[in-house]
Amino acid sequence: MPGDEGFPGHQQREIPDEPSEILDNAVIEQRKILDGYNPVCHPRVIPKMYEEARNPRHVAISLVGEPTGYERLSELIEECRHRNWTSYLVSNGTNPQVLEQIEEPTQLYISFVAPDKKIHQELCRPSIPNAWERLQTSLNLLSSFSCPTVIRMTLVADRNMHCISKYAATLNSAQPDYIECKAYMHVGSSMQRLSRENMPSMNEIRDFAAKLANDTDYVVMNEDTVSRVVLLGRE
Repeated sequence: MPGDEGFPGHQQREIPDEPSEILDNAVIEQRKILDGYNPVCHPRVIPKMYEEARNPRHVAISLVGEPTGYERLSELIEECRHRNWTSYLVSNGTNPQVLEQIEEPTQLYISFVAPDKKIHQELCRPSIPNAWERLQTSLNLLSSFSCPTVIRMTLVADRNMHCISKYAATLNSAQPDYIECKAYMHVGSSMQRLSRENMPSMNEIRDFAAKLANDTDYVVMNEDTVSRVVLLGRE
């Protein structure tokens, strides 16, 4: 009710951070990380590369949660452009209404990790009941973007590396510019519910990507063995 701002239990609406402050502070924290690599103390460090690292020009807009929840996301992307920085937005697709209106980033990634709703709920454990439907809407929006679009598939052994035909049907419909088939890594909080055996080998990723290419109009373009990732694109 009006006038109750001071009452206990009243939840005031948080004011979102300024986009410029977010980027400024990101650079400050980046430089703190690099302090121990100062070439003055470590002659083997190349000064030019050190200075380049201290002045980043590429921004990955990605959170443990979902970056489209930030109300000033378009302003953040515009601020990156104003600074001549590239911006890479990584979304789980739960807010398609934001993607419909957003200022386009340099590149848009959408995570797609399940062939159907049942596996999506089991693997992703979404906190909203219609997460799968929202994701499908977001995937269908990809063709409306002029910037390069990527569907990232994090593959978990014995969990989501089957039903390739279902994946293919969605990908053929969404028509992203690129598809990343990447192995799950046994790190972070995922270690509490998954095991090292859930990490696919590079050969398993290659095999999955090859089968996916056979069922779509994409071809294998490149791979990185260290990261266990295979990139697909159109010919």
